[in-house]
Amino acid sequence: MANSKLYVVFYRPREGNYQDWALYVDDDDVPMIFEVIGQHPNFKRNVVKAKAAKSKSFLGKEYLGVISKADVQRIENVALTIPVDNETVEWDCQNYVLDILDKLEEDFILKEDDEDYREARSDSIG
Repeated sequence: MANSKLYVVFYRPREGNYQDWALYVDDDDVPMIFEVIGQHPNFKRNVVKAKAAKSKSFLGKEYLGVISKADVQRIENVALTIPVDNETVEWDCQNYVLDILDKLEEDFILKEDDEDYREARSDSIG
């Protein structure tokens, strides 16, 4: 696979009542899931090198677009710099994923005029 695909993935909740969200880079060499685990006020950033669908709690995924191999490292760097907010009670894994996506747009890794990405942001994930 010359390029990788980017998804938001959804899991049954480990804790609490809401679906867990994560960002998933579907890459043949090293698939990566970027997520926060735990619950307020003890969220922790977590990176899992695995296929998202292999998890027993996997519910589905929303396609965001194709990314280059070069962008995989850039996405990892962005995901590791997005702050985990243990102060705001309403903050959760959904906010973490959306914050990553916003930063990827700012850094021109994701383009808001890309049809697949725009559709996913407006219809499914906000």
